[in-house]
Amino acid sequence: MARTPPSAALACLLVTVLSSCQGSDGEPGGDGKSGGAGRHPTSGGANAGGHSGRGTSGGAAGSATTPGGDGGTGVAAAAGRGGSTSGSAGAGANGGARTAGNSGAGTAAGSTSLGGSAPGGRSSGGRSTGGSTSGGEAGDAPGTGGDAGGSAPGGSSYDDAVLADGPVMYLAMSKLAGTEPDLTGHGHDGTYHGGSNPSATLPNGDTAADFAGDPHYVSVPSSAALSIPTTKNLTWEAWIRPDVLQFDDDSSGYVDWMGKCAEYSPTCEWEARMYNMTNSSNRCNRLSAYAFNPTADLGSGAYWEAGTCGTIKAGSWYHVVGEYSTEVTPSGCSNADEFPGGIDIWVNGVKWNHASHGDTGCMSQYDVKPAANDSPLNIATMAGDAWFQGSIAKVAVYDVRLSNEQIANHYQVMTGKVPTGSCASTCNF
Repeated sequence: MARTPPSAALACLLVTVLSSCQGSDGEPGGDGKSGGAGRHPTSGGANAGGHSGRGTSGGAAGSATTPGGDGGTGVAAAAGRGGSTSGSAGAGANGGARTAGNSGAGTAAGSTSLGGSAPGGRSSGGRSTGGSTSGGEAGDAPGTGGDAGGSAPGGSSYDDAVLADGPVMYLAMSKLAGTEPDLTGHGHDGTYHGGSNPSATLPNGDTAADFAGDPHYVSVPSSAALSIPTTKNLTWEAWIRPDVLQFDDDSSGYVDWMGKCAEYSPTCEWEARMYNMTNSSNRCNRLSAYAFNPTADLGSGAYWEAGTCGTIKAGSWYHVVGEYSTEVTPSGCSNADEFPGGIDIWVNGVKWNHASHGDTGCMSQYDVKPAANDSPLNIATMAGDAWFQGSIAKVAVYDVRLSNEQIANHYQVMTGKVPTGSCASTCNF
């Protein structure tokens, strides 16, 4: 479409041995998660504790008979874990759990709290500010400590599910005015423009801002973390509830309800779009994900469109996910050697069908090579020439491509329902 307009460490087995094995130091923690516990030797070997995220260093080293010390307190992050015998966890800024590991030669040392469930498993926790008793990802292999969990203060199980999948930005969109905090702790906070907004209620009971159109929107400052070329993969995700199906001040029969293309050329990158029910292109209620060259103009895209006009209804919630990659190219894309990559879109956990659309869904469709630029990320408008009227909630950006299973899980956590439907040339629920 033209864009020309302005875990915790697995313990050594309960066996008696005469020799000791060497432990290793805990790993440093990032923002919102504790440092990894040191690997526990069978009979001693003190190791240093992990460092807390954005805070002081982790607990004192453990020995064969002494638990490791408490980790230091992090700043808006879970604290460091203790030493090799899995000492107590330090209290996080928002209340980290404190569970001491067992110590002593021949004892199964190392707690499974703060590290999720069994090795290789996953528990329900997220990775936001403050530790909680729900864990993050468990270790991938025996002896590897998992990440500490954490959830946003007052957050919901949906927030936990999203944060567990590691977004680089996550805005719940529940503040209605002022500043919308980035719950990942990465600092990509949003600012509301146009005054306070009324609230809407999501399927799980959470609240979100309901935008009335011009001049109400949220803006997030530009960051390379929000650009496709940074990791060569990018996913955006949101819940939307249109209040109308014909948008005011639409640009050519559609509204770009989110995007990083505020001034069009020369800083255009990507956008999320919804078409009016009635439009000159006969694209009733189509939902699209587009990528652009910096100069804008024609963008390469993927779209989800129901076979029956009116399937998308005003006042109903829709889970929309767009994905981009410059590393993975769908089969059948022409000129893919020069313009590699592809685009995908899901609505309510149902993925569109690229095979039914030729070059649509290929970066090469319109010779697009995405570039990181300095456009802000706007929500409820993109460039101030079209305005979304309705609610937009739970906006997340990831520097990876989410899997079908992750997307379906987010939909199910929010609605309590398993996604149903399919797509060929058109889609259904």
